[in-house]
Amino acid sequence: MDEVYMEVEQVRGGGGDLQALAPKAKLASDRVQAPAQTAASSNGGFVTGEAGVQWHGRFDAVTAGVERRVDWQGAQVATSADELEACDKEVRGRFRALERRIPARRES
Repeated sequence: MDEVYMEVEQVRGGGGDLQALAPKAKLASDRVQAPAQTAASSNGGFVTGEAGVQWHGRFDAVTAGVERRVDWQGAQVATSADELEACDKEVRGRFRALERRIPARRES
């Protein structure tokens, strides 16, 4: 019996996957940056042109927040894997201690 509760390496890998995914949130903001700036420069004097740039600035802040949150969450998942691994080790030891105390079944 290697793992009592879960496959720790898969949990740890999931945390790493989240951390790898985190920077992709910022890509959404990056994709709209150039169009917003082009609209603002092409529509000088119009409020709508500058509104796109302002919207992009706020959207950029939101995606940066999402990136930080997903990265943090990935770190939490990876850390929980370490804790679960320690728990599995303790429970495994307790099961083995119980196993040693139970008499072996004798075949007649």
